[in-house]
Amino acid sequence: MGEFSAGKSTLSKLFLGNAPLPVQVTATRLPPIWISYGDPAAIAVDRDGTEREIDIEDLDAICVDETSMVRLYNRSETLEICDLIDMPGISDPSMSSDVWLSMIEHVDSVVWCTQATQAWRQSEAAAWELIRERTNGDNILLVTQVDKLRVDRDVDRVLTRVRKETDGLFKAVYPLSIIEALDAGDDFQKWQESGAAEFVDHLVDLLLSASEEGRCASVASQEAPKAPQVQDLPDSAASNAPQEMADTSLDEASPSAQNVSAEPVVYNANSVIPKRVRVLTEMRGRTARPSPSVDANW
Repeated sequence: MGEFSAGKSTLSKLFLGNAPLPVQVTATRLPPIWISYGDPAAIAVDRDGTEREIDIEDLDAICVDETSMVRLYNRSETLEICDLIDMPGISDPSMSSDVWLSMIEHVDSVVWCTQATQAWRQSEAAAWELIRERTNGDNILLVTQVDKLRVDRDVDRVLTRVRKETDGLFKAVYPLSIIEALDAGDDFQKWQESGAAEFVDHLVDLLLSASEEGRCASVASQEAPKAPQVQDLPDSAASNAPQEMADTSLDEASPSAQNVSAEPVVYNANSVIPKRVRVLTEMRGRTARPSPSVDANW
């Protein structure tokens, strides 16, 4: 979550690796977007609860005033351990706060994005005050676009101020250049220098710990959209409905330990995030989400 243009769209690219969102998700005004693992599909959920399958390429035709959220499915490795909820930017004057506030009840954890050049504005602090108590407390603040600050001293000053002003409001505050993280490829030194290594390690550990405790963890992030939960879906995506969410997550959850299959998650080595996730999950004994045939009520 965060204000408009705080880096959410590029953060989604970082999370989803080689299975990015359709261009329309980051290029148009949309309601919350809930992204789950499954065969590619898009479901629009109207405010009256009606669900309808839509063409992924037609997302720009969605009417925000009539749609409470959009459910998207793809096979990104990151979605093996969590669901992502992409909320609208809180600073969009043309969009009521009800659009994203109504979804917070479905969110466990939040990744809040704030721009380094104007970090933690009063409007952000006010919005966070409305949201914070509705989460499980495992929230992270990202100071994004730190590459736009001229010198390291400027970064240090911003971080010192933000950490002082948000003391006790987040589990941790991390500086991050998402663009540099995306460009790091397999260069681990560049990955570390971007700020992504420490942040992602913390986030994955948070998600896996939530799984071990037998509860769902979901993380919303933002700059434009992020979304929560829904009901029935088409057959190809039915096993990914909110009630069936896995127990650890970035934005939603992965199945609880007693309901997961014994097979370990297999990650594609082409994406930086999944590779980092894979190492940590193997160390923690992480197992895969159950298939639809395992249990209809994870």
